[in-house]
Amino acid sequence: MFKIGMFSQLVRVSPRMLRHYEKCGLFYPAEIDKINGYRLYSSSQIPLILRIVALRDMGFSIQEIGDILDNFEEQDNTRKIFQEKSKAIQESISNEMKKMDLLNKMYERIEKGNYTITCGEVILKTIPSIQVLSLRETISDYSYQEALWEKMYAYIGNNDLYTIIENDVIVIYHDTEYKEQDIDIEIAVPVKELRKSTDQFIFKELEPIALAASVICEGSYDKTLPEGETMLAKWIEDNGYEIVGSERAYGLCHPGNEQDPDKYQTEIQFPIVKKHKKER
Repeated sequence: MFKIGMFSQLVRVSPRMLRHYEKCGLFYPAEIDKINGYRLYSSSQIPLILRIVALRDMGFSIQEIGDILDNFEEQDNTRKIFQEKSKAIQESISNEMKKMDLLNKMYERIEKGNYTITCGEVILKTIPSIQVLSLRETISDYSYQEALWEKMYAYIGNNDLYTIIENDVIVIYHDTEYKEQDIDIEIAVPVKELRKSTDQFIFKELEPIALAASVICEGSYDKTLPEGETMLAKWIEDNGYEIVGSERAYGLCHPGNEQDPDKYQTEIQFPIVKKHKKER
């Protein structure tokens, strides 16, 4: 038998953590000396504590570790738990990579001295109906937009539609609130004529907008939308209007016709109406 200090050296787990695992019901001493109260551990317990440490290092919680240990011999159950954890770790890595990408882009712009974004004046305009080829999906997150556009242009190429499409691109955000997941988004390209639709790809006329607040911004998308939307929101509030429909973003210069993200041009539009003055 080994006292807690010696056992902690053998398994490279501090006495504090051994006591913590005992308190949580994960790992108990083999014996407790009845005379002096010393905790005593056996070499036969080493595989168990090493398994606990390994599961902890994989990111499992105390509760999860307990559940795994209780059913460790049931391979199907353990395999499922490990697969779910692997998926969660992959998602976490993906999210951290997105953060790193944003950080690098911001740093590059600061280094170049062009962190600012160029937006024109807010204008009011009427948006006529427009013929488009549309694809609308619920996507897992905003980064999936790129995959949507790949799907769109694959469809255009496979069906020889390049002769009828216009240069601009359109994105419509249908959600009535900001969502980080399950985003209802529609992408579209203006077309010269309407053709037969399929299950996913719809030829249609976008509804006209009687009155829209609009601004054209130049710069990469990670900055264009937030800053343009902020500018529009302030203008709409200051001038006594309210938003009454889905935001539209028109890509005038976009990845399909411009390689430099800092030269992208996007027109952001919000359908609006004048607020009624409250009667006193």
